[in-house]
Amino acid sequence: MAAAPWPRLPSLAALRAFESVARNLSFTRAAAELHLTQGAVSYQIRQLERELGVLLFHREGRETRLSEEARLVLPSLQRAFADITQALGAIRADSPEQPVVIALSTYFAAHWLLRRLARFWRLHPQIKLRLQHPEVIAGPDVHMAIQWHKAAWQDRQMATSLMFLSDLSPVCSPNLVSRDPPLDTPRDLRRHVLLRDEITHGAWTEWLDKVGLDEHGAVLEMNINDPNVYIQAAIDGQGIAMGDTLIADEIALGRLCRPFDVSLEGYGYFLVCRPEALKRSGARAFFDWLLAEAHSEEANT
Repeated sequence: MAAAPWPRLPSLAALRAFESVARNLSFTRAAAELHLTQGAVSYQIRQLERELGVLLFHREGRETRLSEEARLVLPSLQRAFADITQALGAIRADSPEQPVVIALSTYFAAHWLLRRLARFWRLHPQIKLRLQHPEVIAGPDVHMAIQWHKAAWQDRQMATSLMFLSDLSPVCSPNLVSRDPPLDTPRDLRRHVLLRDEITHGAWTEWLDKVGLDEHGAVLEMNINDPNVYIQAAIDGQGIAMGDTLIADEIALGRLCRPFDVSLEGYGYFLVCRPEALKRSGARAFFDWLLAEAHSEEANT
């Protein structure tokens, strides 16, 4: 069943004039606020009173007082105007109420982005951000994404910039290295569990090929799609993961180690953005800050 139509309302201009006069208790101040003549404001109030069939103001000399009917309706009208203003402001293309939406893995967020966001908000405290799980940037809901690709990757339909290169190599718990079965050479991987995830699954194949091993020679494998769980499984000694440069802290703390010196080069993290999204000042500011942050850190390593 179709919803019943709303009753006919007075003109929005007349209601705005009433609210301004009622708040200021002055036709003169309301006219200045609305950029109208005092005569135009008075005309709108007369029209509104005629339509409603009630008197809204009592004027005694220079004093303007609200009628009882005006006192009754004013709070509801002011709340309605506030709701309309907030709702329209939230959907404006460049509104600070509209957050910048970034699609990225929880792994990248936890190991790189979150510890740096305080620096961004010191520069741009008014910009709101929303982080969400990676997805294809197909609609207006996602403004940009941080994605893992080979260094030569390009997307001609997107604004893409390489944030930094990130080499890959096998990583595991130090306890795994010190116990049987041994882990002295890449061939010893056949006696251990290889941990795989969606992002680095193909990288394992490339690395094994680089050291001259057939990937099917591995006896045991475990696929873990959550990248944080994937790295935690390696820390817990559940197997050997393919780790990138973002786990430097875990290695420095002795939670992970690299059992071999062979690395897989030519991969990195890209900042990918829909070109039209960069017309938003908030998205542009975050895009530029991310690149500056990444390139500054890379230059210092």
